[in-house]
Amino acid sequence: MTLWLVLPGRHNFTNLARYGPISDRTHRSWAQKPVPWVQLNSTLVLQAQDQQTLRCGGILGVDAVFIPKYGNHTPDLASYWSGCQGQSVRGLEGTCVTWIDPATHQPIPLSITQTPATLPVGQSRVDFYATVTLNTIAQLPDQLKKQVQAVVGDAYYAKLNFVARVVDEGQLPFIGKMRKDANLKHLFTGPRTGKPGRPRQYDGKVSLCDFSRWDAIPWADESMVYTVVAYSVSLKRQVRVVTVVWPGSSSRRMEVLFSTSTTMTAATIIALYRARFSMEFPFRDAKQFAGLSGCQSRQVEALHSHWNMALMAVSATRLSQLKHQRASPLVFSMEDEKRRAYNAFFAERILSILTQEQTEQKCEDLLADLLSLGVKAA
Repeated sequence: MTLWLVLPGRHNFTNLARYGPISDRTHRSWAQKPVPWVQLNSTLVLQAQDQQTLRCGGILGVDAVFIPKYGNHTPDLASYWSGCQGQSVRGLEGTCVTWIDPATHQPIPLSITQTPATLPVGQSRVDFYATVTLNTIAQLPDQLKKQVQAVVGDAYYAKLNFVARVVDEGQLPFIGKMRKDANLKHLFTGPRTGKPGRPRQYDGKVSLCDFSRWDAIPWADESMVYTVVAYSVSLKRQVRVVTVVWPGSSSRRMEVLFSTSTTMTAATIIALYRARFSMEFPFRDAKQFAGLSGCQSRQVEALHSHWNMALMAVSATRLSQLKHQRASPLVFSMEDEKRRAYNAFFAERILSILTQEQTEQKCEDLLADLLSLGVKAA
C-alpha cells in the first residue's frame, strides 16, 4: 500500500519493481491471485467506526466508472458511457459499490468489477449491475450489513430489473431519481362501494405540475418539497415520491426522487440521495493520483486487482487524514498525501545510508544507487 502511494509516474509492474524490492515478475504473479476486496474494505470501515472517524450506519452507492483503454487485445473493450465526455466512448467500465457515511459524506469503495462487453442472451447491463450489487451485499460482514440503510443509485438504475432484485433479493430499500414525466398513479383511499368486483386501487394520474394533492414541506434553501405515496407503473410497486422545486424567474427547476420504502421521510430520502454524489471523489482521486486508468495489463484478473488496489489506496489515505482531523471538516488532498509519502520514503532511504559506517568508496556507491532510484534507464 505504501509503495502504491510512493510511486511516481505510471502504476505498472515495471515501475513497482523500480521502487520496491520485488521483481516485476512477482508483481505480475500476485496480480493474478484472488483477493477478498469487499472484506478488506469492510474492515477499513469498521475500524474507522471503532475510532469514531465514521458514524455507524451508511448507504451503498452504486455507479459505473468509465476507464479509458486503447488497443485491440484488452478483454471486454466496448463502448461505454463517459460522463466527462457526455457520450459513449470505446474503453473499459467498472461497476463500483461504495459505502457512504451520510453524516460525514465520506465514501469508501468496497469493490469494483469490470463490466463485460458481451452478456448472455436475455441479460442486459442493468441485470449485471444488479448482480454485482447483490454479490457485494452478500459478502458484507453481518455487523456492517445491519447498518445499511438503503441502496442508492442515479436515474439510470431506476429500472424494474434492477430495483426489483435489490428490494426483493437484497431485502434493502432503494433510493433513486425519476424522470420528470414519470408515470405515477395516486392510491385510492376512499370507502369501498360494496359492489361486486375488484376494489378500486388508483385515483388518477399523478401530476408533476399541480401539487395540490401532495403534502407540502417548506425547505431551508428557498425551495419547496412535496411528497406523496404513489404507484409507479414502470417499477410495478408503491413508492414514496419526493419532488424538490426551486422557484425561478422564467421556469422552475425540479428534482424527482423516490424510495421503495413508503415509510421513509422526505428529509431522509433527500439527505441519502445527496450523499450519493460523494462516491465520485474516489474515482477522481484514483484516476489522477493512484493510477486507476493506467493499468497496462491485458489480463482480466490483473485489471480487477489493479482497479481495486487504486481505490483502496485512496480510501486508506482518506481515512488516515480523517483520523487526524476530527475536530474540523476534512480537507483532503490526494496530491499532498502522495507527495508526503514519497518524501518519507526518500528520507528513509537516506537515513538507512547514514546509519552505516561506510568507506568513502562504498558511500559513493550508495549515493549513486540512491540518485538512480526509479530511473528508467541505467
